[in-house]
Amino acid sequence: MRRIRRRRDRGFTLISVLISITMIAIGLMALARTESLLARTSGGTQARAAALAIAQGYVEVLRGRAPTTLASEPATAVDGTGQPNAQGGYQRSTTVSVDQPNLRRVTVQVDYPGGIQPIELVTLIFGSAP
Repeated sequence: MRRIRRRRDRGFTLISVLISITMIAIGLMALARTESLLARTSGGTQARAAALAIAQGYVEVLRGRAPTTLASEPATAVDGTGQPNAQGGYQRSTTVSVDQPNLRRVTVQVDYPGGIQPIELVTLIFGSAP
């Protein structure tokens, strides 16, 4: 016996193809959005890491100085390596306070591009009394 196929049993309908294409398009848009968020986050992470390196490097420079010569410094534009540069994207400032006659509290703060909160490192430097 021969079976007669109906028209609707032959393959995909136009509606099922359109639904499939729509689902694929939504998935690809979600993937593209995730990719853009990852790229933006990666850029922010690199700037934050550079700001941290700038702050750490400058704390080491300050530790090498005589404690009695340490003084607060206003915000200074620096480049990604921490070198002063008027067009640098980072702002470094230093605050020095005397906790005791022989103990200085040094705070180095670095603002970075796109950063919400600056990097701030605090160290205590011990030296002879003035």
